[in-house]
Amino acid sequence: MSKNNNMVHSNGTSKLALLRQKRSIQKQEIDIEKAIDGFATTLDDKKMLEEIAKNSASVDLIIDRSGSMDGTASQIVTEINQFALRQAAKMYTTKLSLTLFNRSVSQEFSRVDVREYAPISSWYCEGGTNINDAVVTAMKDSYEKGINHKLHLLITDGQNEYSLNDEDYVKELITKKQMAGEHVFLLYNKRYESQGDAKIYAMHLGIDKNFAVNFDRNGDGIKIIFQTIEDVLDGLRMNGEISKDWARAITAHAADPLQVKAREVKYLC
Repeated sequence: MSKNNNMVHSNGTSKLALLRQKRSIQKQEIDIEKAIDGFATTLDDKKMLEEIAKNSASVDLIIDRSGSMDGTASQIVTEINQFALRQAAKMYTTKLSLTLFNRSVSQEFSRVDVREYAPISSWYCEGGTNINDAVVTAMKDSYEKGINHKLHLLITDGQNEYSLNDEDYVKELITKKQMAGEHVFLLYNKRYESQGDAKIYAMHLGIDKNFAVNFDRNGDGIKIIFQTIEDVLDGLRMNGEISKDWARAITAHAADPLQVKAREVKYLC
């Protein structure tokens, strides 16, 4: 006659239940739900860290401070500071560099993490235009390991006048950067017809003409530029591409600077 392993003891507990209790004392049971949640959290953290690393970016600003740019400095400084603030609120790493030029060239800071960025003050606009040396100073040693999206933005309203570096060298340098996957933009304030066009001047510098645009510094012109830079970064981080109509807001404003406004930005803090 076979024994019944499920027989009930006098205290109402089955032998099987007692065996399970004994085993739970000898060896702590695993909470399956917690184990699964912990594993999922580990996976999510890993994916998030990979996403953050994949979308690190540097923004290299090369800005004209010659006499013809008088009246723009305070606007540009305000928008750089606001741009850094908005980038610092994102989970991604963004590093910022600033090179100013007139007849001379000054690299104000290089590859500063926006989370450690200190707001800057305005500068004087005077003198001539040394674009070539400014580009070389800013871009020659711009490589940094771990930065995947690299933007270089030349903001000017003139063409090179004084330089130690000739146009061919600058063109070669910019071409190499673009071939390496870096993005070089020309934002050109065309104040007079004699100054030419952004796309034509971009060709002289070796900049892809699709990344060259005329802007108007009046009204919200400068603000729209920095909002556009942010949109470009968002696009690169989301799908690895720059929209073909990336400059639509800049172009619309340039066509009607008194009517076209920058979008309102609301901060959480």
